[in-house]
Amino acid sequence: MLYCAQCRRICEEGRKRCPACRSGKLRPVAGRDFVLLQKTDLYGAQRLGEALSAGEIEYETQDANAGQSYFNFDGDSMPTDQNVYVRYADWDKAGELAAKADRKREEDVEEDAGEETPPSAKRIAAEVLSAAAFLVLIMLAVYGADALANWLKGLLGI
Repeated sequence: MLYCAQCRRICEEGRKRCPACRSGKLRPVAGRDFVLLQKTDLYGAQRLGEALSAGEIEYETQDANAGQSYFNFDGDSMPTDQNVYVRYADWDKAGELAAKADRKREEDVEEDAGEETPPSAKRIAAEVLSAAAFLVLIMLAVYGADALANWLKGLLGI
């Protein structure tokens, strides 16, 4: 395996350039090198960090978009994304822990999705009242504009 010191990823032997960052500075990976384990959101990074700490694996996190300007949102990258790095010597064990943390997270999401509660009577009443108040404001704006227009017509004698 080869190591890219620029983006801290590993790639297959025989590559001339890193497939992620196109850097030509590849070298054999050492067990002490921190390599990219996973790119995830803040919540996923926190859960993964807890799993890695419980497994006594040293790790680092870094903003995935550090040093880059960020102007638009796309489906692949968000400004809060984090890269999680582990030592290459622990990479296999960390990968197993990451897979377990991902499965646990998916189970939690499915569990939360199944527990939708119906809206309370207070909430429904508040929504109805706010909709009615909005309609009253619209009516007042229309009638007020009409009255102002009629007053101006009378003032100007039109």
